Amino acid sequence: MRAVIALAPVRLQPLLLVVHGRGGGNLPAELRALAAELEQRRRAPVRLQPLTAAEPPPAADLLVPGQGLTLAPLLLLPGGHVRHDLPAIVRHWRRHAPVRRLPFLGAWPTWQAALAAELAAQPAERPLLLHHVLEGPLARRYCISLERRTGARCLATPYSAEHLAELQLTQTVPALPLALAANRLTDSLAALVGPPLLQRARFRQLLLAELEALP
Repeated sequence: MRAVIALAPVRLQPLLLVVHGRGGGNLPAELRALAAELEQRRRAPVRLQPLTAAEPPPAADLLVPGQGLTLAPLLLLPGGHVRHDLPAIVRHWRRHAPVRRLPFLGAWPTWQAALAAELAAQPAERPLLLHHVLEGPLARRYCISLERRTGARCLATPYSAEHLAELQLTQTVPALPLALAANRLTDSLAALVGPPLLQRARFRQLLLAELEALP
């Protein structure tokens, strides 16, 4: 009779989710709920770092001695936050532990496929993807690639009250907000664009599955 060898449970790395956040580092409820469920599923620390916060979360609340850190940027576009803020965040955490940085969320093939599926249900031949204003050739190339992948048309949308009010009166083509969590766009144009993506089952389940599966 063979002896049964008990294998030690795999210890998953702590997970840091970099998100945009709202003014003063406030976090929409859907982001806090995502982190809480992931922490329960992974049985390892999961924290949120909003770009709008003055300070990162305390290292002692996240890091586990002898382990590295997985950093997942839940950002949808290669704007200034991805190009400039994110490298600074990675440098900060690398002073505390080895960091494995994932690509920004908008570059994940599974995420783009989910966008294409969500847009395919829109009652229009070419719906809109509304996003905040971007600058630079990388952002332009990304939008062109996303249009090809999803069949939608990307439309830069300033978040000023005046522009959003005008869009509410003039927009007639079905649109999807490129907003992971609630922001000024989804607050002002809820009747036009619907809820942010993390409040939709397709995208929430995708993120839970992908992030839970990380080592």
